[in-house]
Amino acid sequence: MSLDLQQSVSELQKLFDSGKKDEVAKLATQLKIKLAQSGLYFAPPDADPQSLLAARSILEIATFNALRRSNLVSYAQYNAALQPFYVNLANKLPPSPNRPIIIGLELLAMLSEGKYSQFHMTLEALDVADLGDVFVRWPVDLERWMMEGAYNKVYRARERVPREEYAVLLDRLMGTIREQIALTIETSYPSLPLANAAQLLFFKDGETSALVKFASERGWSLEPSTQTFTFPKSPIPDIALAAIAAHDSSRIAMDIAGGKGIKRGAPMQSMIRPALELAHELESIV
Repeated sequence: MSLDLQQSVSELQKLFDSGKKDEVAKLATQLKIKLAQSGLYFAPPDADPQSLLAARSILEIATFNALRRSNLVSYAQYNAALQPFYVNLANKLPPSPNRPIIIGLELLAMLSEGKYSQFHMTLEALDVADLGDVFVRWPVDLERWMMEGAYNKVYRARERVPREEYAVLLDRLMGTIREQIALTIETSYPSLPLANAAQLLFFKDGETSALVKFASERGWSLEPSTQTFTFPKSPIPDIALAAIAAHDSSRIAMDIAGGKGIKRGAPMQSMIRPALELAHELESIV
């Protein structure tokens, strides 16, 4: 079994190095089934070490390839399958040179999903050596820039991604940042020229169609003659309703609040909710 797996690892690695993403994905799926049938997929501690090493390598390659194909679902599945090999078999298998890369990708994935408390808890559990690795420091720098509001640094970070896989998650992170910036724009201005919106949202020259699509999905209207975006109108926000909505967003709670004369205000709700959630996460970290 070990010899067959070693040959499979070599074949998978060769395809991966050649950039044949679809072929890697197909072979990785076949190997995952074989690993599951043999039990190696679950990192059994009593299995042959060489077979476990081969299984770990297969899952690592599959994890990287899933990101290169922008398949975040497969990435999450393969990444989850890898963790027992790193944690439960730490005393049985030699350290993997790919482990720091996997950690960095995990941290970046957490940032892109807004899981800030999980991000910090993961950092606290790492060894000092891991924290000094370039693949781990990269998402840590991104998080610091985000907290500083230096989104331009996050945007320019794409010019120096340590590996191709990081670019996919960075794009998702920039999508999250754009949503946050767009929310601020909507609650701060009645309208905004297209050129200014492109600058604020980090859309480069030549990406006008992407900007217009982004704006359309948020309900923005573009006036062709002036090339200006106008934003959906909403009632005057009321902080009391915003607080209630942040605590209980159910229709019943909203209707009760409305019946007491509290005006509905979507902009203030959308500002208060993230603030309260962030405060809750920070409190759990402390």
